[in-house]
Parts: sequence; structure tokens; C-alpha cells
Amino acid sequence: MTFLYAVRYFHVVPVVPPLFNIAFAVAVAAAAMRLMNDGSAGVDALTPVLLLQLFVASSGFRFAARRGYYDLLLTSSTPRWQIALAHCLVSILPGVISWWCIGALEAAASRGMGWVWLAPGTCAAFVGASLLAWSVAAFSSRTAPTVVWLLVLTIPAIARVASPVRLLGATWATADRFILAALCTTAIIAFGAATASVVRGSAPLEAAQ
Repeated sequence: MTFLYAVRYFHVVPVVPPLFNIAFAVAVAAAAMRLMNDGSAGVDALTPVLLLQLFVASSGFRFAARRGYYDLLLTSSTPRWQIALAHCLVSILPGVISWWCIGALEAAASRGMGWVWLAPGTCAAFVGASLLAWSVAAFSSRTAPTVVWLLVLTIPAIARVASPVRLLGATWATADRFILAALCTTAIIAFGAATASVVRGSAPLEAAQ
């Protein structure tokens, strides 16, 4: 029950601002309209959701903790690793749900023939990038990772290598398996490091500095 308490806490003290939830709803609605016109447009439908996810999942933990927002939770009996897991789950869940909704829309629009949403590249892009975005932001606020993602996505030389958008729809036959493995491995390592920082790190209040 302590994990569920942490999940509920991060809904009462919102990790994802309501505006982002509205943005996901708009992206899914736009995807529905796009897929109604072309059932094979899975990549185009998923791209806005993945871009939103990179910014939303970068929710930041330490900055909010140092401002005292999580004091009640951090001083409770909930293990720190469960707090980290709950924070990550609440941060990435809106994007994951939107991804699954578009998957259902794609399946319906293509009459079961479209599986872009479930392609290996798409799964790696959403799961890997979500965990990586949360993990990097866990050490700071939302602002710094947002700047990093903007640079990654807008500088062509970097985007060609590091942008997860290019993985959308990639199958085992077409994907660069090294990039898929590198993204997933990096995300897992980063998630472990971020969780360890929540478990072992201190979060002195800013007023005490």
C-alpha cells in the first residue's frame, strides 16, 4: 500500500501540470483525424506524442523536493525506491496512455493491418526515451532537460544520431539494432542512477541554504 500511497501523493501534488494532459488529449484527437484519412500514417500520428513525452517525462525530482513539496512523503514509511518508482510512473503515464490510444486508433483505422505503434523501434523510442528523460531530470528541475531535448531535436547533426523520433515505426529488419540496444541500455543505467540518487541522496530545503 505504500507504493499506492506514493502514486496518490504525486497526483495530489501534481507531477504533470494539467496543461500537459490537455496537450496529450489534443495530440490524440489530431492523431485520430490523421488516421481516419490515412490508416498508414502511424508515424505522423505518434510523433507529436513522443515529442510531448520527452518534455513531460522530464518532470524533475530534486528541485521540487528541495522546495519542500515532497516532505510529507519523504518522511513517511514509504521506501525511497518506491517513491522514485511512483514519481517515474506518474511522470510517464500520460504519454504511455496516449501512445496506447493511438495504437488502438491505428489498428481500427487500418483494420488490424497497422502496427507502427508496436514496432520495436516505436517501443524503444517511447519506453527508452521516457525513462531517460525522467532519469536525467531527476537530478534537477524541468527546465534544464527541456533545453537539452530542444538542442537534441533541433540540431540536425545531433538529431540524426540521438533523436528518438527517427526510431518510430522501425522494425527488426529496418532498425539499427545497435541504436535500439544503446538507447535501452542507457535508459536502464540512467534509471538506476536516478533511483539511487533518490534513495541515498539528501534534499536540503532551499531556505536552509
